[in-house]
Amino acid sequence: MHAPLRHQLRHLDRVLLALLDERTRLLSGTDAGDPGRKAAVDDLLARHAGPFPAQGVAEVFAAIDRHGAPFALDSVRETAP
Repeated sequence: MHAPLRHQLRHLDRVLLALLDERTRLLSGTDAGDPGRKAAVDDLLARHAGPFPAQGVAEVFAAIDRHGAPFALDSVRETAP
């Protein structure tokens, strides 16, 4: 792999991680069971026209939601003493 491409991929990986962290921070102020979340993801999938397979996009968002759910407001309330 050429160095410029490797550098660009590393940069994108850092940006993706920063965005995941920011999304988790934002999720901490919401309810995990928000019914609008599925509608938002469905809308993204309907508009998706990139080379990444739509099923893969759906799986990525499902994993993000699954792993971010413990930080959602209702989860934090349940674990509070």
